[in-house]
Amino acid sequence: MAVIVIYLGFTFVQVYKESITAKPIRSQAIVVMGAAEYNGVPSGDFAARLNEARLLFQEKYAPLIFLTGGSAPGDKYSEAGAGSTYLEKMGVPSSAIVANPVGRDTWESIVSVSALLSTRGIHRVIVVSDGFHLLRSTQMIDSLGFASSAAESVNSPVHGLQLLLDYGRESVAVASSRIVGYKFLSVLRHGS
Repeated sequence: MAVIVIYLGFTFVQVYKESITAKPIRSQAIVVMGAAEYNGVPSGDFAARLNEARLLFQEKYAPLIFLTGGSAPGDKYSEAGAGSTYLEKMGVPSSAIVANPVGRDTWESIVSVSALLSTRGIHRVIVVSDGFHLLRSTQMIDSLGFASSAAESVNSPVHGLQLLLDYGRESVAVASSRIVGYKFLSVLRHGS
């Protein structure tokens, strides 16, 4: 039991360290990890990610923004679609946005967007997400042959106890994936 606690504690430190040391590097594309949307309107968390991507785009860190995230059963909009609309309203040209509305979780979204990136010859990306989500997201895309840097959505509304719980959940996800793999966890969660 002590070994498990130490392992999870070590992983928690790694997840936290990634969030505070993440620095974007000029790349070929920005990949924004999806988050909740409500009737086509990004949640505060998702809007913070999109705003970070917009700033990186405006500062010429990359010429393209790839948006990830599918839709839940019964949803009219996908996360990627809502993100695309939001970015266009914020002045990002539609020609610079690639919406990839596929994926029920981070792994499925990463696998799907990586196929699109590959078809365009893109291999260097900046992953944008909440700090607690960066280590897992970058590990996933790097495992598929990409070179990634990361950018935290600094204005995320996730704070306090919820933030601590998210760091804990991500630590468990990263720790367990090192043992069984990200794909296995995704299949275990969704059944396919």
